[in-house]
Amino acid sequence: MAQDAKDIPARIGALEQQVQKYLQEQKPQLAIPLLREIVSLDPKNLNGQANLGVLLFFQGNHPEAIPHLRTALELQPDLLRIGALLGIAEKRTGNPHDAQNHLERAFSNLDDKKIQIEAGLELIEIHSAAAQFDKALSVAARLQEMAPQDPQILLATYEISRQMMDQSLLTLMMAAPDSAEMHMIMAGELGRQGDNANSVAQYREALKLKPALPGAHFEMAEQLRTSSDPAFNAQAENEYKAAIRANPYDSLSWRQLGGIMSAKGDFTAAEEDFRKALALQPRDSDAKTGLAIVLISTNKTDEAISLLESAVKDDPTNIVAHYRLSMLYRRAGRTADSDRETEAFHHYEDVKGKLGKIFKHLAGPSSPK
Repeated sequence: MAQDAKDIPARIGALEQQVQKYLQEQKPQLAIPLLREIVSLDPKNLNGQANLGVLLFFQGNHPEAIPHLRTALELQPDLLRIGALLGIAEKRTGNPHDAQNHLERAFSNLDDKKIQIEAGLELIEIHSAAAQFDKALSVAARLQEMAPQDPQILLATYEISRQMMDQSLLTLMMAAPDSAEMHMIMAGELGRQGDNANSVAQYREALKLKPALPGAHFEMAEQLRTSSDPAFNAQAENEYKAAIRANPYDSLSWRQLGGIMSAKGDFTAAEEDFRKALALQPRDSDAKTGLAIVLISTNKTDEAISLLESAVKDDPTNIVAHYRLSMLYRRAGRTADSDRETEAFHHYEDVKGKLGKIFKHLAGPSSPK
């Protein structure tokens, strides 16, 4: 027995060398049996427990990975990556309580971006399942800072927002089903479904109950402006003005009012409204585009070009700004610049068309044809 005890370190050393060889050759399936032997010979072998747990985890064998990851973490508690993998494995095997503890401890301090994103997404699911949407949204915001274009993160953020909206709606329905706020929510939903008439009716009911309800005049004006009914369109101007009376700092209402004045040919009033919108929100790409169109109509081309260049910088997807800029460049003999803006216009127009089809499908059969 004494001789066997002396042979154990040598045996472990030989096994570890062979494990390293297999890992370098990317043959984890051959390394796993050797790691099992190492931890059976020395249960407190940190590298053996950690490596075995990691290999089993990435093979999808979460139940068997857990005890090895847990032992490694007990031997060295500051192993953040091991803690994150343990939390993920626990969550996927139906142990959300321990999973949350390990994931929260590891998430904020991980330096492995891939594991951090995976841990964050699992943490979001845990918080959402417990209706802790504020915590879930906080994690999602952190993930979006790390990977702003990641579709999985964007989907998770969208789902949290929908769940929060549903929860708020249910709470409001229980607390104040006949309130102005409830009518405003109903109006918004009807508007998204393309039912302008009933949406406007709900906004009117909301304002009847609470005349100073924030945002109600503006939202109703938007429904009136985008309606297919000319009689509704004609009412939008007064609602934008009502929104501004309620809140003179409402930059969106100033901008939309400028658009209405421009369409009516009142370029002096339109310019004033657009400039007020930009004074309140200097990076409003649509307001810059609207003002540029007014300036083109009054032969102030140089300032219009400058505004449109700024507009596409603030919002590269602004197709109206790209189109107008391409026309002005061509008129000025700047052919290459004009071609570039024309190409951008067609690209974003195509993207907008695809998005329109997606939203039409999301809206369902009641959407306007």
